[in-house]
Amino acid sequence: MQLSKGGSSLNSKLKKLSEKHENISFAVAWASSGTDAFDAIYSARSKIKKAVIGTHFYQTHPDVVDKFVGFDNCHFVMQPKGVFHPKVFLFWSKSDWDLLIGSANLTKGALTENTELLVHITSKDSSEEFRAETEQAIDDFWLQGKVVDVEKAKAYRELWKAQQGALRRISGSYSPTTKSKSPVHTEIMTMSWDAFLARVKDDPYHGFKERCNLLELVRGCFTESKTFAEMELGKRKTIAGLPNAWNEYWGWFGSMKGAGYYHQAINENNKHISSALDEIPLQGIVTRDNYDAYVDEFVRAFPNGRHGISIASRLLALKRPDQFVCLDSKNKTQLCKDFGIKQSGMEYERYWDDVVCRIMDSAWWNSPKPKQNEAKQVWLGRAAMLDAIFYQP
Repeated sequence: MQLSKGGSSLNSKLKKLSEKHENISFAVAWASSGTDAFDAIYSARSKIKKAVIGTHFYQTHPDVVDKFVGFDNCHFVMQPKGVFHPKVFLFWSKSDWDLLIGSANLTKGALTENTELLVHITSKDSSEEFRAETEQAIDDFWLQGKVVDVEKAKAYRELWKAQQGALRRISGSYSPTTKSKSPVHTEIMTMSWDAFLARVKDDPYHGFKERCNLLELVRGCFTESKTFAEMELGKRKTIAGLPNAWNEYWGWFGSMKGAGYYHQAINENNKHISSALDEIPLQGIVTRDNYDAYVDEFVRAFPNGRHGISIASRLLALKRPDQFVCLDSKNKTQLCKDFGIKQSGMEYERYWDDVVCRIMDSAWWNSPKPKQNEAKQVWLGRAAMLDAIFYQP
């Protein structure tokens, strides 16, 4: 009997035992493909007597489900009561057997980087009765699952895809392409509403009341006009962050006066700018689909390029200041530092994954709407108000 840790040593051990023995039974909460251990077990699937794989929290990769579609000796637990959570691997031949039981699933994480611990028991350590008892336990788990057909595998894959963003966020990993620090280690995400409100009011560079008034004024513009294109030029420029005589605070929440092609598009009332903003609802949660539709239409206003997240997020922040912040040269350094995200390469996809999703998971963002009017005004523009906290001249 010996202790066995996870990582490459466990990966190697499971591979060797799969190749050595005549019979395999196992039950795991989750599984993923792409490891030597999984490949060895799948290659030796004719040896499998009973395999039971859970899918709770959509942690089992759909490639695993596809691999075992219609395979009679593999059951998937698709709708468990409680959490299906065993981790047991049993290998046996006529004269000997090996049992691994502990914390590790048949996942890439467990077999590469996770911290795991298992007990490795062999036929030299215990009796045949103990092996049979373990096999019976796996047989009992087997009754909780079913063989998966093609349709169920397709349905599971679609559900798995839909849950990936949420699962990354729960784990503290918001973008699939970049690494960042955990939300618990970021001051801004864990900040209470009262602390957030105090920081916004403590803006040393702009007027607090003027910020609130500007957002309220712009909210009225969108309420009174059916489209951005219907607004007079001064209103469009104020919303766009460009110099104009209609409102003196046009540059607050992100001045875009240096964006020449953007300035031209606003002056000419480019139809794609207005159509893009039509994709963003005035009320309710702005979804990823809404945002993607906005971006797809927005970039059409710039057939020769010269668009980017600064000007795109400026318009978003003024139409929906509760959910978007204008990310520009004056606030990006401190905002990215506090949120613990990489500054460079901040394109449209990363802005949503790394910035918007973090905002929406922050403690202050999820606070209930205040009754007091001043606090309510901040709450209605709470994402855009991050500029008051992170602005550096």
